[in-house]
Amino acid sequence: MQDQSDHLAREERAAASRVDLVATRWALIAAVVLYVIALFLPFAGNVAGWQILTFTDAADAVQAKLTEYAFTVLSFIGLVVLTSLVLATRRFPLAAAGWMFTTVSFFISILAIWLRRTSSAFDEGFYHGPGIYLAIVAVGIAVFAYIPVVLRRSDTQSEIAERRGALEGRDEVALAQQAASREAAGENNPLLVDDRRARAAERHEKYREG
Repeated sequence: MQDQSDHLAREERAAASRVDLVATRWALIAAVVLYVIALFLPFAGNVAGWQILTFTDAADAVQAKLTEYAFTVLSFIGLVVLTSLVLATRRFPLAAAGWMFTTVSFFISILAIWLRRTSSAFDEGFYHGPGIYLAIVAVGIAVFAYIPVVLRRSDTQSEIAERRGALEGRDEVALAQQAASREAAGENNPLLVDDRRARAAERHEKYREG
């Protein structure tokens, strides 16, 4: 049974290293596609997202903010790089990193929107374009799609854990039965009984002599 328990433990670790994308695969694919489309739409003024991503002079011309650069770079890593790898490999470490990058970039996007609206660039007519809003929607979809992937056990993990728990429960019962059997055998063994009687008699004799 110990070998079976070790085998199930290895299976559980292997299952934990991979993620179940059955329920969220299409949501993540949609997020990646929407984000790529957004990169070719205006993010600020007439400057497209890819121009901010690559730190071009055009981005400087519309007074791109640090938060806009940070959002574009982090969201690109989280969606185009990491999420694409997650879809291809289903590796848990990549999914956890993808969730982290998209979550951080999502909150940075809120700050980026606020900073541009309160800056002189906004007064000069350099408003946020549809591209950045579409990118934020894509990132938001990914953030919520990742939650069940990263934080919940997959059906395979749950099944293996149940099998392992049932096996370990049987092991405990078997050990208890073996211990009870040994105890009962000791009580019924005439040699052990005679030995205990001899020791008791010896102690009694010493007590009388003392």
